[in-house]
Amino acid sequence: YRSRTMTKLATVFGIHRFVAGGFGLTLLLAPEAMNAAYRSDGDELPFGEKFALQSWGCFVIAVAGIVHAARRFPPDAQRAVGASLLTCFLLLDGLYAAVLLTNKDMDGKYREGCAITGAIFAALSALYAWGMVGTAHAGDGSRKRT
Repeated sequence: YRSRTMTKLATVFGIHRFVAGGFGLTLLLAPEAMNAAYRSDGDELPFGEKFALQSWGCFVIAVAGIVHAARRFPPDAQRAVGASLLTCFLLLDGLYAAVLLTNKDMDGKYREGCAITGAIFAALSALYAWGMVGTAHAGDGSRKRT
């Protein structure tokens, strides 16, 4: 299932699995550390917030597993996964930009954490856009017909 363009997308999946895996494990096993990146008050992480971060960590670990497996998916499946994740990250880019632009009174530490997280999502958007450029579309003869 390898072609030049699929190799680009497989490379993106390979990079993303490490980003998602590390981020997911941090959320699951060290939610207090993630919280510290956003809060300057030093307060203990409330149970509900800790549980939400750990739950999200489980989901992100699943994404790491999906993109790890996607490196070996057939081209149409790789394009579908790549397009879905590109859409996800573009939506996150818009959300983080809107939050940063419309909440001028946000705590400085929280703003910094949002900006860093938003920058990670923007980098993933750019990476997926690069990986998707030049990929063939279904029905263009790139699939084997049986």
